[in-house]
Amino acid sequence: MLVLALVLAWSLVGEPLRRWWGLPGEGAAPGRSADQLRVATWNLRNFPEEGHDLARLAARLPALAADVIAVQEIHDAEQLKQSMPGWELVLSATGGRNDQRLGFLYDPAVFELIGAPREHEPLTMGGQVRPGLSGYLRARGGGPDFHVLVVHLKARDEGYALRRSQWEVLAGIVEEIARDDDDVIVLGDFNATGPTRGGPDEELQALDARLGAVGLQRVVNSSGCSAYWDGGRRDAWHEPSLLDLVWVRGRLAAEVEKVHAEPLLHCARHACRPFRSTPTHPERDYADLSDHCPVIFDFERGPDDDP
Repeated sequence: MLVLALVLAWSLVGEPLRRWWGLPGEGAAPGRSADQLRVATWNLRNFPEEGHDLARLAARLPALAADVIAVQEIHDAEQLKQSMPGWELVLSATGGRNDQRLGFLYDPAVFELIGAPREHEPLTMGGQVRPGLSGYLRARGGGPDFHVLVVHLKARDEGYALRRSQWEVLAGIVEEIARDDDDVIVLGDFNATGPTRGGPDEELQALDARLGAVGLQRVVNSSGCSAYWDGGRRDAWHEPSLLDLVWVRGRLAAEVEKVHAEPLLHCARHACRPFRSTPTHPERDYADLSDHCPVIFDFERGPDDDP
């Protein structure tokens, strides 16, 4: 009976204790209270590419316990919808030269989509890269309504100059959609790797300054990563990076210090430290789902603050 009691206790508090001690855990989503809403973002790596474990994804997506999930790099909308039965999927019509479409899933029992979603073509920079996609969501049964804007900016350090141009376009989009409601969530893959002769911190500081000028505040990811890459050595070691970001404006920005962005799965399991993954001994979520981790953040449902 003592063993059973210990097992039960660990199942209830083991993951929070691992997080508290800074130890690697299972990477599962933490619990949340009934008066909170959860938003997530996840780059699904050219979904569905060869080797994707669809059964694993069908288990991982609901386990996020999110109400809205922004997604990037989607090629097959129907297969993605099969992983979240009963949910609605809003997806862009275009996805740049590699057809990497983006959008968001939402639980229609929790939110309703007001009006039509908007595809923001200017972010493609003349068709070179992905557009933005926004939708206006209203919580059912009372609660907030807000714009959710999903982005996937130009990748790699050599794309830094183009990304900076995208920031200017993005700032204009945010100001435009905020005219009818100041509450905005901007999230997705910002590819903030830094300039060629700089680093990620330099880019984040510049992003904070530019997007802060239009009232956006970044939700801090204190874990320090959201994705892994092969690293400079191109061996079996994979290095962490912070690419997937969340920004808020309006009522959410006033509460930004109360929330934080949290990466799950392999990012949490390895505590944002390098790990080895080989064909013989793979890190399953990394190898079979995505190099990116889902990133979540919770905020209080609260009353609708619109007049």
